Amino acid sequence: MSTSKQQLKTIAWWEFKRFFKWKQELISIALLAIIFIVSAGWGVITEIFSEQHQGAIYYENKAEQSWRFDESDKVPLRDAGSMEVQQWQQQLPEGLDVLVVISSNLDAEIVVREKDDWQADLIDELQQQLQQERIARLSLSEEQRTIIEQPPEIARTIQNTDVDVSSAEEDEGFKEALPMLVTISITVGVFTGFGLMMMSITAEKQQRVTEQLLTIISPRQWMDGKILGITLHSIKSMVFLGLFFTGIGLVASMFAGDSGGGASFDRYYGAVLSLIFVVLGLVLINAMLAGFSATIDDPNHSSRSSVMLLPLLPVFLSFSIIDNPDGGLAQVMSILPISSFVMMPVRLLQTDVSWWQQLLSLALLIVFVIWMRNVAARLFAMGIQFYGKEPTWKDIWNAIKG
Repeated sequence: MSTSKQQLKTIAWWEFKRFFKWKQELISIALLAIIFIVSAGWGVITEIFSEQHQGAIYYENKAEQSWRFDESDKVPLRDAGSMEVQQWQQQLPEGLDVLVVISSNLDAEIVVREKDDWQADLIDELQQQLQQERIARLSLSEEQRTIIEQPPEIARTIQNTDVDVSSAEEDEGFKEALPMLVTISITVGVFTGFGLMMMSITAEKQQRVTEQLLTIISPRQWMDGKILGITLHSIKSMVFLGLFFTGIGLVASMFAGDSGGGASFDRYYGAVLSLIFVVLGLVLINAMLAGFSATIDDPNHSSRSSVMLLPLLPVFLSFSIIDNPDGGLAQVMSILPISSFVMMPVRLLQTDVSWWQQLLSLALLIVFVIWMRNVAARLFAMGIQFYGKEPTWKDIWNAIKG
């Protein structure tokens, strides 16, 4: 291995280990494990700690009314007498949470102390059963009752016989959830790079550490090492978040009784290509942040710190068009290098993307990453010479032009 590559590896690995603390990472993993376990057993936990509600029911015309409400196990209802009802309608006694009064014309009234979420299920069940009883009392023929009670059948004709309907339905849910999770993960990775890059470069510049290091290595090597090291941190944050989402998804599919659809070549291809776009995008954003951080003298007082949020704008815009991957704006953003690392993975995971769009987008992104890497090195070489003050916008523009 050449000396230049060895130095680059050393800088990148040092930058990564500089912010990588085993104790903090283990705590993060433990917290994720706790969240995962709680999420997996949340149904059991809520069932254990759920409050048992007691109620009573009164039929105004009980002698002539044969219909009875079939209550659920969640809110057992005992029969109430007429004398009790008159008192309870004014004030419910201790140990009674709800009073249900059924009128002779099949209307209902519920009396409670205060509004609560559990009452919604009871009201829905009352409405459903009362409506069914009202229909049953109508003078209808069996054919008319069947028409009312049964919804119309909708026939679906699939022209593409190569697609399995069941797997297509599973893929539909997959395509709806995964792009949002990918976009959230990218946002976490970008913000990780934003915080670490700003802190790293500005702190070293204030302490004048970098000036000594540049006597033995070039600004380009130092920038490349920092970009790679911080990018590894961004990927690490995304991997942790991805593992958490994967665990939640496995738990959800387990409770839903879904064994998961078979993985197809298109899904593997889309995942691999999306990973390439995301990694290149993180390198691009971190290169932008690295170059501009070198022009800031004090992040606590510099007005330029807010300008560093501009590279994050495409990530935020992607959330607004994630539901329309075939729209014109989505197609344009999936090709432009500044936003393709977000929008192209979203489109690949949701829809069919033309091969020429994939190729053009990837080529432009690679070229833009190489160009931004050179710009970051020039900005760093220029910015490190300014101590106690910041370069002007003209100086920055001249460094960008080279």
